[in-house]
Amino acid sequence: MALSLNKGSIINTPKGNLELIKYLGSGKSGYSWLAKLDGMNVTFKQMHNNKCSYYTFQDNKTNLEVNAYKRLVGTGINIPELICFNTCDNYLVKEFVEGRTAAEAIGNNEITDSLIAQLFEISGTLVQRKINIDYFPTNFIITPDEKLVYIDYEVNEYMHEWSLENWGIYYWANTNGFRKFIETGNATHINENENSGIPIKEPFRKVVTRWIDRYADRK
Repeated sequence: MALSLNKGSIINTPKGNLELIKYLGSGKSGYSWLAKLDGMNVTFKQMHNNKCSYYTFQDNKTNLEVNAYKRLVGTGINIPELICFNTCDNYLVKEFVEGRTAAEAIGNNEITDSLIAQLFEISGTLVQRKINIDYFPTNFIITPDEKLVYIDYEVNEYMHEWSLENWGIYYWANTNGFRKFIETGNATHINENENSGIPIKEPFRKVVTRWIDRYADRK
């Protein structure tokens, strides 16, 4: 069951009444909102049933994310705390992380070597546990002190096809494409075609190779 959501909507959660403040955006699994819970900023995520041409969900999306959260907590990477969830109304509430998205930073040409190093450190930690996460830049927040936080809870078994080195890192290299994608919403600026989920690679192989040689964990 999905809730009917608008700015100002009040939702009764296991932790008390929550008010929706601002719509933040959507991804493969749900719609995210900035919300207030007991005077504190939180993120409210309502799962949706929108189809994705390149990804299949194997269970209730809320269950998947809760289980993924439990798995990610054990890795030690930076993620927001899960506050509460409801599998009937299909939502979860998590800590709100202050900062700008990596997508915004890429589009503004603000990605530093330190951020790329942190990204590869996250990847190296997860590869050792045979885990992939969704390395798409909207799933990361850069905090005011320039720390990288993975704000999604998606986890998949490791496959090289969807790894950072073979897939996600190409989005982080595409500054002009991400600026146009943010402005227009047209994924053809960053993907081989709009519905492929495969990033444009060829123009960025040199910089990606340099990043991999410098930062990838080869153990």
